[in-house]
Amino acid sequence: MKIYLVRHASTPWNELGLWQGVVDTELSEKGIREAKSVAEFFKSKKVDLIFSSPMKRALQTAQIIAQEIDYKGELLIDNRLRECEIQLWNGMTTEELLKIYHNEFLEWFNNLDSNLNGVESLKSVQKRMYDFVEHLILQFPVDGVIIVSHAIALRMLVSKVLGITPPNHVNFSLDNASVTILENNSQKFRVTLLNWKT
Repeated sequence: MKIYLVRHASTPWNELGLWQGVVDTELSEKGIREAKSVAEFFKSKKVDLIFSSPMKRALQTAQIIAQEIDYKGELLIDNRLRECEIQLWNGMTTEELLKIYHNEFLEWFNNLDSNLNGVESLKSVQKRMYDFVEHLILQFPVDGVIIVSHAIALRMLVSKVLGITPPNHVNFSLDNASVTILENNSQKFRVTLLNWKT
C-alpha cells in the first residue's frame, strides 16, 4: 500500500505565520491554487481512498483534490487526523509565544510526554496518527490512499516511522500542500518520498 500524506494547503493564518492548532481556519486564495496544483501529482496515481481530518482547511484541500482527479468514492473523515490542540498559543507567532509561554513551549516541544493544560502532548498526537495508519492497512486492503492532515500531526507520524524523537522531529520540512509517501510492506512502514511540492 502507498499512503500519500498531504499537508493541507495554505490558510490566511499560515501566510501570517500564526499557530492554528484546532482553530478551524479555511483555505486562502493561495491555498485553493495550491490544492489544485498538488492534485496534478495524483492524476497519474492509483487512488482508491481519500481520508481527511474533519477540519475545514484539510477537508477543503481533500475536496479540491477529489474533484480535480475525478475521484468517485466517498471522502472519508476521521477525527484522529485532526491537528494538535495548542490552546495556549493559538493565533500567536513563534516569536510571540516564546515571549509569553517560553517554558511551556519548550516543555511541549522537547518532550513526547509533556503535560500542559490545553496543549495535547506530542505522544498523544503520534499515537492517534499511527493507530490510524495501522487500522488503515488492516481494514482497507487497497493500493493507494490519500490522507489530508496537518503539520504537527503528519510530522509526528513521519517521525515515528523514521525513529526520530523530539526535539529532532523538526529536522525535516512539511510544507503546505506537500506530499510525503509511506509505503507498507509486511507490516513495516518506510518513507519513500518526503515533502514533495509542485
